[in-house]
Amino acid sequence: MGRRRKRKRVIARPQRRLPKIFTCPNCGSVVVNVKQDKKKKKVKVICGNCGLEAEFELVEGLLPVDYYNKFVDLYYEGAIKPKKEEIVTLEQLSSEESEESEETAFAGEEYETYESEGEGESEEKE
Repeated sequence: MGRRRKRKRVIARPQRRLPKIFTCPNCGSVVVNVKQDKKKKKVKVICGNCGLEAEFELVEGLLPVDYYNKFVDLYYEGAIKPKKEEIVTLEQLSSEESEESEETAFAGEEYETYESEGEGESEEKE
């Protein structure tokens, strides 16, 4: 007597999809969005972290990935520059910290210590 023939399981692999959020070439965070405005026929690529941005004309057939690649190419060419960032040296940081500590420290003044409120309440109840 024969058995039923077993069917071979078909393993369904998920299709790969193109990303919608990209990595910023300047700051390295994954917050670059590509916004398309079809009425104005403009595409804006913006980093949500460092503010790096570029604007392109909408071309039919191009996907957001293509605009992102143009954005990265312009950044590496030097055509797009991030907003101005302050360059702070270690010496400036150490001098700022010492100024802050001088402002908060009171030389020669002593403060009275008070009992905490929890201790005072327990004495009143007794």
